[in-house]
Amino acid sequence: MNTLDFKSILAKSEFTSKDILEVLAKDEDVIIRAAVAQNPNTPKEVLEIFVKNEDFFVRGTVARNLNVPKEILEILAKDENRQVRVYVAENSNVPKEILEVLAKDEEYCVRESIALNPKSSKYILEIISKDKDSYVREAVAKNPKTSKKILEILAKDEIWEVRESIAENLNVPKEILEILAKDKTLEVRVSIAQNPNTPKEIFDNLSKDEDYYVRGSVAFNKITPKEILEILAKDKVWNVRAAVAKNQKTPKKILEILAKDEDPDIQRIASQNPNYES
Repeated sequence: MNTLDFKSILAKSEFTSKDILEVLAKDEDVIIRAAVAQNPNTPKEVLEIFVKNEDFFVRGTVARNLNVPKEILEILAKDENRQVRVYVAENSNVPKEILEVLAKDEEYCVRESIALNPKSSKYILEIISKDKDSYVREAVAKNPKTSKKILEILAKDEIWEVRESIAENLNVPKEILEILAKDKTLEVRVSIAQNPNTPKEIFDNLSKDEDYYVRGSVAFNKITPKEILEILAKDKVWNVRAAVAKNQKTPKKILEILAKDEDPDIQRIASQNPNYES
């Protein structure tokens, strides 16, 4: 092991003493200093010095430290480098007052990180749900803490990626899923069909979708009811039948039917399903 590797291990270890961390904090190698900056045991005094470091990589690493004091995060939240501010916004221990400040940041990537932070309050999410940038609204739509009221509004967003993000959210109410299941955009309906929390009654409509990508997604979802899998096992499109054959929850009875499919590849896929021999 060379000297650099040894110092790197020391800088990252939670068992390294504060005295040694203070020494490593002055190392000429930026990687070593950054490792010290991220160590949860690094003294506040050292972190305060790092905040003034000319290398944004070091300042950014301080921002990612889960034990960094509030007053240091307040300074880094105003850093000239947007990536440093992104790291502050991503910190799961950042105080809500700082999140509220960053929610108004001029850079969309900072606001996007705020929207994805599980610490963001419903109040903050409501503010940035109206953001002019669709990437930010997408992030709000993905956040499991986003309220039903906000999701209902975003479900009507003109940008389909925002609606798709809602369809992927595991905490979306049934009423909104029912609306998105009829969305004009294919990707949105596919995401509803893939969502493991989609109510079984919605699968009934999606299994009759005109696009085989949607039907195939229903066929591969592990919570799809047996009666729907039986119907999709007779679908005219190869991809849909193959999805049923690959589904780990497809009953043996249906797999036996697919094992006699006119297509040899479907036969092979069905016979290789673990449930076929059970």
